[in-house]
Amino acid sequence: MSGIRYRKDIDCLTDDELHDLREALAAMYLLPASNPSSFAVQASFHGGPPTEYCRHGAPGLLTWHRAYLKAFEDALRSIGCEVSIPFWDWSSGPSTGVPKACREATYVNRSGTTVPNPLYSGPRSGGGGQTVRRADIDTTVFDDLAASAQAAMSATPFDSFQNQINGAHGGVHGRVDGDMGNVPTAAYDPIFYLHHANLDRLWAAWQATHPGALPATEATFELPPFNRPFSTQWQRGSDVESTDALGYRYRTFCLFIPAIDLWKFAVIRWPWPIRERMKSARLLVKSSRMQPRPLEVRVFVDQPEATEGTKRIGNPGFAGVFGFIGHAGDLPESKIDALHCPECARLGHTDEHLHHAEQVHDHGGEHGGAKERFDVELDVTDAVRSASRDAEEIGLKLVAVDVNGEPVDADDVLLEGIEVVVE
Repeated sequence: MSGIRYRKDIDCLTDDELHDLREALAAMYLLPASNPSSFAVQASFHGGPPTEYCRHGAPGLLTWHRAYLKAFEDALRSIGCEVSIPFWDWSSGPSTGVPKACREATYVNRSGTTVPNPLYSGPRSGGGGQTVRRADIDTTVFDDLAASAQAAMSATPFDSFQNQINGAHGGVHGRVDGDMGNVPTAAYDPIFYLHHANLDRLWAAWQATHPGALPATEATFELPPFNRPFSTQWQRGSDVESTDALGYRYRTFCLFIPAIDLWKFAVIRWPWPIRERMKSARLLVKSSRMQPRPLEVRVFVDQPEATEGTKRIGNPGFAGVFGFIGHAGDLPESKIDALHCPECARLGHTDEHLHHAEQVHDHGGEHGGAKERFDVELDVTDAVRSASRDAEEIGLKLVAVDVNGEPVDADDVLLEGIEVVVE
């Protein structure tokens, strides 16, 4: 779905994603309280000062905190546009302490300098120093709370689920203790947002297996201080019922995906337990401009020797194909091949110009939609699941061909990147 962002397990973030998160959070800490995106303002919404808006019972526990996380995430993204709130998965099995990224008071930043870790503590209200957690947090276990959370997932109706998951939720606050153990200070500890992202994730997973509208008392319950868009009315529970409508989903699995390039064999560690439990696996191919000429890309699983001539029909390793319409007009093929850009070819631009312009290239309307998105997705779920259950790794190979089935060089395809999206 276009425009959907993914919240990931914090233990699954790449180094760059973790740097992005820390940098955005640190910048948020430094914003003055007059800025609505500042940490001082956002954290105050929970327990004050001046007003305690949070809900910790029925109605409102799940709906209010979903609205709150969305507002906090929007504030973070106003600083780092690619950042999403990760979740701390205390609920899936035996675990001890908070996530590794949140345990140390300092970390080494991108430039190699040791600096304060904004995931370790946050600034309290009114210059009250930094938040703290219990002294033995690194050895504090959450196993029994995880078991309670898993038991809640089979509860019906909604009220029963909310009441049961609330007990596990409160237990986590208490075991982290320190500032997290009290409503007025909890949201000033950054671990609060990771904890509540996990609570929200559990609700989203429960919704997927228990479809149906919210009870009327929840659907109509107002969620101040969060306004409906372009309105002075407060959001209501029904406004936050769907994470898709709010623009995000949760990515449950830790898959460290290598860069996927055309004509290269990408190997992904993808054991059977993950392949069995996933809902779907899709290739997301990103492009911000149309291709100079029509072409298609064929996808093969565990066939490193695949070429343009590899059999497709009846081949269990053939995962599918996607195509692009061309936008070359009547330009000579030689110029398209040389410059990859019809408008640059028409204007007589040199290769040297093109290499620079590819970073900021935009001919507006003349370029035939240069400002549009041309992302495509291909579902590869069945092909990935059909691979051997004993295989710990899965290989993908993408082969580009023209309308005659002849190979197209990777340099002649205008793509921003190819990702695997697993849900």
